[in-house]
Amino acid sequence: MNARTLRVFAPLVVWLAASAAAAQDDEAVLDNVVVRNRLYEPGGKLELSLGVGLPLQTHLTAHYFFNVGVAYNLFNTFAVEARAGYAASRHTGLARSISESFLAREDKRVTDELEDLWEMNLHGVAGIRWAPIYGKLSLVSDLPAHFQAYVWAGGGLGSFQRNSVIQCSQVVNRTAGVCDNRTSLDDRGSASEDYWVRETRVAPMVSAAVGFRFFILDKHGLRLEVRDWVFRDNYRVNLVREDWEAGRVTGESASSPGLTHLVQFDLGYTFSF
Repeated sequence: MNARTLRVFAPLVVWLAASAAAAQDDEAVLDNVVVRNRLYEPGGKLELSLGVGLPLQTHLTAHYFFNVGVAYNLFNTFAVEARAGYAASRHTGLARSISESFLAREDKRVTDELEDLWEMNLHGVAGIRWAPIYGKLSLVSDLPAHFQAYVWAGGGLGSFQRNSVIQCSQVVNRTAGVCDNRTSLDDRGSASEDYWVRETRVAPMVSAAVGFRFFILDKHGLRLEVRDWVFRDNYRVNLVREDWEAGRVTGESASSPGLTHLVQFDLGYTFSF
């Protein structure tokens, strides 16, 4: 997990630790009323969920996740869960700016591809959820909100695509950085097709999350979590411009490409049977 991801997860880990300490204090003072007298006990119940994930960080790509999940609560604090979904992805403005400025650079006839350009689409993961903390928040005097704090870890497969911002197989206008069939030179939105080199693959990945599940009545719930999707990067180095513009494969795979992290804030709804 890289430094950017740690900065996102660290405050939640501290919050979880503080919540655990507060729960212990409450146990001593209030005879563990919250823990012993749970209003909601998910153990033994099947659970369906819907979720939407929004990016917490964007560099060269941005992802918007739409997921469905099914979980079975083996105990009140432990569940197994499977999730599947689709991520709508795109290049950010930074990536588009790099692609347009690169075509005109005569000093970049031999270069390397950029890291972290793979975009996730279809994906599926299975994992375990451990919820050691059960508590309640007093939103108003007569309406306490009961919740579980949890951690989640698992793995699965995803389909990925990579649209280069370096390799243009059909340069339309090198000075203006145009590599598509736009009808107006100044209007990027008028293009229906681009000529950047595109790759696809299916690859394994892992995922981890920390979050909170708020209980609403007996069957419904609201889930708030921060989730990190992690997969191995893959890109080429020592690319020769004359080769890729002629449609030839060029360069070689990077020997140590590292890992890509997609960190999301996830908002979800759960229904228990």
